Amino acid sequence: MNDGLSVPFLLFFMALAAARTEGGAASLARFVVEQLGFGVFVGLGVGITGGLLLGLASRREWMAESFQQIAVVTLPLLCAIASEAVGASMFIAAFVAGLAGQIGFKDAGKHSVEFAEEWGQVLNLSVFFLFGVVVAQNWSQFSVVFWLYAVLSLTAVRIVPVWAALMGTGLNRATILFMGWFGPRGLASIVLGLVYLEEELQLPGEPTIRVAVMATVILSIFVHGLSALPGIGLYQRRIAAGSVSG
Repeated sequence: MNDGLSVPFLLFFMALAAARTEGGAASLARFVVEQLGFGVFVGLGVGITGGLLLGLASRREWMAESFQQIAVVTLPLLCAIASEAVGASMFIAAFVAGLAGQIGFKDAGKHSVEFAEEWGQVLNLSVFFLFGVVVAQNWSQFSVVFWLYAVLSLTAVRIVPVWAALMGTGLNRATILFMGWFGPRGLASIVLGLVYLEEELQLPGEPTIRVAVMATVILSIFVHGLSALPGIGLYQRRIAAGSVSG
């Protein structure tokens, strides 16, 4: 969910940056319409149509349940193909299709979760493997400045906004710190980095952004992985002590 909700903001600020170098307001409007507008329409078209067809096949018992899971997974792939043809954002289209598909096929969410539990981890680890190959190829570019940025990105840049967003919720300091530290990480940054590089805007600083993303993700893999069990154990002890709520 966090990827789909953050991509529109990322695309909008990318459009602002492109407008400064390519043609002002007209370029901004075109970029927003193509990426966001077309992406939404592609997602609605694929999601609603696919959901209705899957719902019909399920009610008529034309398709085994195992194939329904595969069919649900093909919807974002169809979004990617259609988005490429019209210049839309495949991420926005896939996100919208996932929501719209449930209109005609109520079990779409269940099958998505089942796929994620059974095959999602394999695909997830495959992405991280390929990411590791890219990091190894660019290792010579990782200077101290990039590691300092990665540390800031995983601490202040992450935790301060979470803290601000949760003010007034009644959650105590331990809960907010836990959510800020163990929130969306790793794969989300890779996805957003790919969204940015996919557009090939040729903006100043793109090589720097690419290396900064890689440094942040590789550091996240180690520090979040090593701190996961101790952090969960500490939080469990706080729960047992009754100090989670404000």
